[in-house]
Amino acid sequence: MLPYDPDGATCEIDGTRMDLAREYRGCMRGPYSLELQRVLDRMRSTPLKGRHALVVVEPFRRFALVRLSGERGVAPVPVDGATYSSVSEAEWDIFKRRWQELTGMPVTVADPW
Repeated sequence: MLPYDPDGATCEIDGTRMDLAREYRGCMRGPYSLELQRVLDRMRSTPLKGRHALVVVEPFRRFALVRLSGERGVAPVPVDGATYSSVSEAEWDIFKRRWQELTGMPVTVADPW
């Protein structure tokens, strides 16, 4: 397996491209434009350590956000106050968090909930 190289990413994300955030929010399951697919591929190829993930608290009813440790056998750390009543709500929040982490800019598109 090749080690992750944070400087080897082929897609830089322009944090001002709220059109891509709106596209994702409007259809989170795809299909996506080529530009949005590149952004999602970049978001999904970050190192496991510190990556956001979902945990099912109550099947089909409650979900919680955690951060992965990146180490085998070390449990993920819950993110305070981050619980959701739907997978869509959770995935939208994760998208916004990853966008901010990678671009340094917040998503300014309104939440549909």
